[in-house]
Order: sequence, then C-alpha cells, then structure tokens
Amino acid sequence: MRLSTLQSYNKGLDSILNNQREVSKTQQQVSTGLRVLTPSDDPIAATKILQLQQDQALRDQFSKNMTGAEGRLKLEETQLSGITDNLIRIRELTIQAGDGAYSKVDRQAINFELRELLGSTVNLMNSKDSAGEYLFGGFKGGTEPFQQNANGRYDYQGDEGQRFIAIASSTTVATGDNGKRLFVDIKAADNTFSTQTSPLNQGDAVISSGLVVDKETYAEFYPEDFIVTFNPESAITPPAANYTVRQASDGRIVGASGNTPYKSGDFINVAGVSVKITGEVKSGDEFLIDSTEKQSITDTIYRLMDGLDSLENNPDDAETLNNLLDSTLQNLSTAEANISLVRSELGSRLNIIENTAGQAADIDIVSKSVMSELRDVDFAEAVSRLSLQSFLLETAQQSYAKIQNLSLFNKL
Repeated sequence: MRLSTLQSYNKGLDSILNNQREVSKTQQQVSTGLRVLTPSDDPIAATKILQLQQDQALRDQFSKNMTGAEGRLKLEETQLSGITDNLIRIRELTIQAGDGAYSKVDRQAINFELRELLGSTVNLMNSKDSAGEYLFGGFKGGTEPFQQNANGRYDYQGDEGQRFIAIASSTTVATGDNGKRLFVDIKAADNTFSTQTSPLNQGDAVISSGLVVDKETYAEFYPEDFIVTFNPESAITPPAANYTVRQASDGRIVGASGNTPYKSGDFINVAGVSVKITGEVKSGDEFLIDSTEKQSITDTIYRLMDGLDSLENNPDDAETLNNLLDSTLQNLSTAEANISLVRSELGSRLNIIENTAGQAADIDIVSKSVMSELRDVDFAEAVSRLSLQSFLLETAQQSYAKIQNLSLFNKL
C-alpha cells in the first residue's frame, strides 16, 4: 500500500500525541496517588467509589449528630445531678423543720435557704444547651419552660415533645426530656390540689398555693373541684366584699354560708383545704381550686415554704405541719426517683451513642481500605509504566524526526 508523505507525517504526529497523553495521565496518577482520575478510567470502580464516598458523607453527618447528642445528654445529666443535690438539701431542711423545739420564727428562718434553693432549682430547670435552646422545654426550645406567675408559683410553659436525632441509618436517640415529664407530672403522696386565678378577673388579687389542713375531710370531696366567686358587696349587710365557694361539677355551695365576708389576706378554709387570697377583688372575680393526683417539684417546695411561713405554734397547726412535712418528704422521694429513672435512661442513650460510634469507626476502616484498593495507584507499577511510556514517547519522537528526512527534496 502506498503512503503519501502527509499520511506518514500524520501517523508519526498521532503516535507522539498518544504517547504524550499516556505519559501525562501516568504522571498525574503518580503525582495525585489516584488510579481512577475520571469515570472513564474504570467505570465499574468509579461507580463503587462514588457509592463509598456517599456512604462516608452520611457517616460524617451521623458523627456530627452523635457529637451534638452526646453533648446535650451530658449537659442534661449534669443539670439533673444539680437538681438532685438541691432536693437532698431540701429534704434535710424539711426534717430540720420538724424539730418540736422550733418556733414559727425558727421555721421562717429556714425559708431563707429554701427560697435560694427554689431559685437555684428553677435556674437549672431553665438551662440552655450550646445552641441557646432551653434544655427542658420540649419542642418549644425558644420559650422559657418555667415562668413565675403572679402568686409566686411556677407554671410550665413548654410542651410534652421529645426530640430525636438519627445517629445511624436505622438508629435514632432521644436528645432530651421535657420538663413536664421530669418536674411536673409527679405522683403526689396524698390527694392534693392546685390553685389558679381566672384570667377574666378584674381585680389584682392572687391566690396562694394553699394547704390540705384536714386530709379526711378533703378525701370526702376529692376529686371535686371548687370555684371561689366574689359576689357584689350588697349581698351582705353591711355591704362589703364577700365570696361563695361552689363545687365545679354541679354549682352546689360548699360551706356554712353562701356569702362569706372577705378581707385581703384572710384564709379561706373549705372542704379540708386552706388557701389565702391577697389583693383587691372585684365582683365576679373567680379563683379555682382544682383537685389533682400530681404535684410539681416547684409546688412541693413552694407549699412547704408557705406552710413554714404561716402555721402557728398551736395543736391544730402542729398537726397540719406534721402532715405537710410528711407529704413533702414523700413527694421529694418520688421526685428524686423520677429524676433517677431519667438519669438511668440518659446513661442508656449515651451507651447507644458510644456503641454506634464504635461500629461506625470499624466501618470507616473497612470502607477506606476498599476505597484505597479501588482508587489508589500502585506506585511501583505506575513508575515502571511511566518509564516505558517515556521511552516509547522518545522513540516516537526520534522516528518522526527520521521520517521528516525521507522527502525526495532532500536528495535533489
């Protein structure tokens, strides 16, 4: 077959360019340490490498999730430990308040420390995590969970949500606990109640947390709720502020009279409970006494403080004080047990995170080994191949130079 001079030149040039490409590719493999530089180098290996990279990215995200969850759970455990320490100290003060030699003044002195412990406990309940969200607010991370109302008690403003985060493809872990479960929904030692001020009231009066002063009498009415309604002053003679206590279920009047005179700060004793309403009242104002089988930690402390501050040194109040101290100790024990249960759950969650992290680390080792086999270059083979390709390139260049001298014009 006859070859033109142009064809010879083109074939020689193509050979040089092909060898240059091969040398360049091998040089790049050696310099980067990678065998597969583009999918076309090894389509099957490239597909597997992409899958391994995606899996690694997912594990990296899970690792960040585990770090965040671990930090939040450890912070929660620390705060719960602080609250438990406070409850233990409150228990000691409760026992101390039961000393028969203590006077009302002595018991009131205990309230100074109780007030500090209550504030410290609420501060721990309102703790924030590293992201600035409230730790015990449930899904309402931006709302302070425990807020003080007009009568000094604390109301829970969070929700009952519990956050979870994925730490593996099929594993999630709770990253916190809501304050309602931890500190509010605690089984009370005895039948008890909570007090509320109607939001429709026109006056500024507030109702105390109150005490059960006669457990047997209250047991006859429990679980009935009561409504304290203030009547027009003209309902009694001479005209003055007065109230009526009714059962919430049927409106039946409770007590000897339907129109009892009222003076700010007076105790209202009805159905075995005693509450105090302080401030200005208006006709139509209502205050609620709701029966409940649960009592929050803050209410337990607040009710103890209320009793130590108000109960006198007389036989009737002494019996009420003893009942209050006994129920307080039982309520504190229940609260501690509830917190201890959650702390054990925290330990379980941290163990799950630790085990999952260990498994992820093992998978990482295997994945990186497989990735290296698929993607990394064999330097000994690549350097040997580069030497051969460089020799072939030099040979092609020398051959091309000789072909250039085969023209007939060089013989004329």
